[in-house]
Amino acid sequence: MVCYMKNPPVLSNNSYADFLISKGEMVYELGSTPWMKYHGVLIPATAMPVYENFLADDAVQLVKKSKALLLRYTNGPVKSPTNWWNMVCRHYNFNEVSSSTRSKIRRGLKRNEISKVNASWLYNQAYDCHVECYKRYKYALPENRKVYESFLNDLIGQSIFNTWACTQGNRLLGYIICLVEKNGVFLHTIDITPAGLKDYAAYALIHNVLEYYVNEKKLPVSNGSRSIAHETDMQDFLCKFGFDREYAQLHVIYRPDVRFLVNLLYPFRNILKVFKRFPLVHKVSAILFQEEIVRHKITDRV
Repeated sequence: MVCYMKNPPVLSNNSYADFLISKGEMVYELGSTPWMKYHGVLIPATAMPVYENFLADDAVQLVKKSKALLLRYTNGPVKSPTNWWNMVCRHYNFNEVSSSTRSKIRRGLKRNEISKVNASWLYNQAYDCHVECYKRYKYALPENRKVYESFLNDLIGQSIFNTWACTQGNRLLGYIICLVEKNGVFLHTIDITPAGLKDYAAYALIHNVLEYYVNEKKLPVSNGSRSIAHETDMQDFLCKFGFDREYAQLHVIYRPDVRFLVNLLYPFRNILKVFKRFPLVHKVSAILFQEEIVRHKITDRV
């Protein structure tokens, strides 16, 4: 059965779902999982990956009533490689990573200061760093200042969000925002400037985060699923620290009109990729790439 969660009498904000509800967002319940709409797509509102089985009719009903474009869910994890995965670190040992990675971690720790900071501090520092780091991406664009600062402001005072910063003096070179729930941690936001990359800020930050959560708090850390929106080498980078690809089967349930458009445009997906510099085409291409994965046509990781 599909349930809708809003305006509960008590908000402990011990979970991401609680946090969203406290901010006036709609959170839905399907199976045993809370769901949220992100850019029109229904996904689990959880820190760790969710592997669900539920009645298809309930999922279709939720897509219809929520007016979402689609719902994305996974079955798994599975042992054999598939075209879809979640990135999870359940074990971290500095001495077990490669000698090259250990050397870069040491250089990052020597050249930079890594600290757990208040969200209010990050609010006053992060936006310029956010913009600078997006110079690495070919198609993705940074959020505008008003939207991003509103997002950061919402984190202030929320114990489920931890923020980590990499600095050199007064200069912010990178930061990680972690969503912390009782069963695991999600690397919600990772922003590293080009200058930070040169001084191994990413190595130092990831090392400290994994030491703290995996080794001290005994919590697994996730970086989410395979990216469909833009090219990134972050997941290959995380594998250096012991992150594993947890393979799963991807499923998508579309709203009827969206399903019609996906079927109509699918044969032209490679042509559309040429025009990915346009934001709307970029979003459409991402959905078609996702559909290609569902149809088991992507084989670069298999």
